[in-house]
Amino acid sequence: MEETHFKVNTGGRELSIPKFLVISFLTIFSIGPQYFLNLSYTMNQIIIQNGFAASNNGMLMPSILSNLAFALGVPLGPVLSRKYGLKLCYMTLVSIFLAGSVINFLSPNLTVFVFGRVIQGLSSGIIFLTILPVSLRSFPNGIRNTFLLVAIGGLFGSSAFGAFTGAISLDVDSWRWLFIASMVTSALCLLVGGILLPSDDKQALDKRKLDKKGIALLAAISFLFSFPLLNLQDQGFHSILVWPFLAGALVLLALFVFVDYYSENPLVPFRALKGAKPVFGLLMAIVAHVSFIISLAGMNGYLRNIQGATFGSMTNFYIWLYVGVLISACICTLFYDRLGAGLLGVLGSSAIVIVTFQWRTLSDHASLSMLCFQFAILGGGISMTLVSGALGTALAGDLHYAGMRSVSLHFVRNLLGAVMAPFLGWYVLSRNAFHYETIRGEVSLDDPVTSDQMNTMVRNYMAQNGAGLADAKAHAAQVIGGQAQKLSLLNSYNDLFTILMWLGIITLTASIGKMLTGKGRALVRKEEQKAAKREEVLHLAAPAETHSK
Repeated sequence: MEETHFKVNTGGRELSIPKFLVISFLTIFSIGPQYFLNLSYTMNQIIIQNGFAASNNGMLMPSILSNLAFALGVPLGPVLSRKYGLKLCYMTLVSIFLAGSVINFLSPNLTVFVFGRVIQGLSSGIIFLTILPVSLRSFPNGIRNTFLLVAIGGLFGSSAFGAFTGAISLDVDSWRWLFIASMVTSALCLLVGGILLPSDDKQALDKRKLDKKGIALLAAISFLFSFPLLNLQDQGFHSILVWPFLAGALVLLALFVFVDYYSENPLVPFRALKGAKPVFGLLMAIVAHVSFIISLAGMNGYLRNIQGATFGSMTNFYIWLYVGVLISACICTLFYDRLGAGLLGVLGSSAIVIVTFQWRTLSDHASLSMLCFQFAILGGGISMTLVSGALGTALAGDLHYAGMRSVSLHFVRNLLGAVMAPFLGWYVLSRNAFHYETIRGEVSLDDPVTSDQMNTMVRNYMAQNGAGLADAKAHAAQVIGGQAQKLSLLNSYNDLFTILMWLGIITLTASIGKMLTGKGRALVRKEEQKAAKREEVLHLAAPAETHSK
């Protein structure tokens, strides 16, 4: 009871609360808000931009810098919690995240808003591997597989919920209330954590010095990456603000990997990923993470720019995404130990490939109901593949190094995700320009079809509005130009979904490789179950033996 429950005195009575419930709550409500705010920002960015009178390029800063800060913080979590203790680190970091929420809520301009988001990104990144491993260990062996409900349903669900509330804020033309919600979650974490988390045992803390050089190198890498990521969409690769900084960041990143690979006490233990099992799991998790980013960006853009979806349609869309994520969480919980990470990854990757194969040729009048259903399947497949890969990597090999493998995987996953998002934006813009020029080159008044279409629009506009010939021709040219822009953007999204299909093929290949290396360790260990049953039998038999004597 003492190992699996927290005890708290309430008015003279001792209340016993299962540890896994408390830690799961502290996990979801401390990490989830970062995902929630990230996705809501992609939806309501336009109203924040209008409120701050900011430029399009300026609005890239909050998400890019926040994601980079999150990636920077991920490897610091285990280091700081070992050195200063779980409770001190957790309470301090949640307090910092709360401060960031207050700053964002009160922010008078974009600069202050960006500062608040960076604070939130860094603190939640450090929290990520401070509390997530504790959450897994807090589940009793017999129900340890239900941890997957927290990892998938809670954290992936936070992203889906963020998109949903972002759509609401867009509809009501108000965004600051979202940060009130994140204040509430942080306050609840401080209350519950302050009461129930045990005090840190100072004798058990890590006495080794912090790897300050590694931390400084990581900070320098994030700093250098920020310049190309913020300027790529606006200025392209040829800009002096892009390629020199990108090259410098890649050189420093290669140096960091080399140094940490051979270090005795590395900040990111890349060496722990040696072997086929962890490498296949790493590919599954990383590529699935990038796929999730592409799917959200691509489908959100398609719905808003091509379909002109209403608030109700967008809301239904993200509700269906959450349904898919919950179904995936249930499947993983029930079958992870029976099927293994590889086979679950095959199932999830197959869903990705099947859906995106159909999305490669989406038209501008695709059925929204069918898209909702397909996105539920896609979201479920991605979450199943990502979490199976991540957990399969952690459990591949000596369990003493499971935490080290997790640090390496999640650092690479989050850094790649932070870097990829701006590149995707640049890709869509460049493909849109390419397709538009191609369509313009194909459209000519000498073409009978185009000429007939334009003449019909001119006659109708003149008849309906009483306009002159010159105005009618200008209107017709504007309509045709708008159609060309819409078609070029649609083709760009189709290109994006084609990339998504190939990423699904990569995760499918990695999942097959993972499956061929063996099912791997189970979350619920049978040896512990048998030992627990023996103890229970002995405990029940003891009173009977005493009575017989």
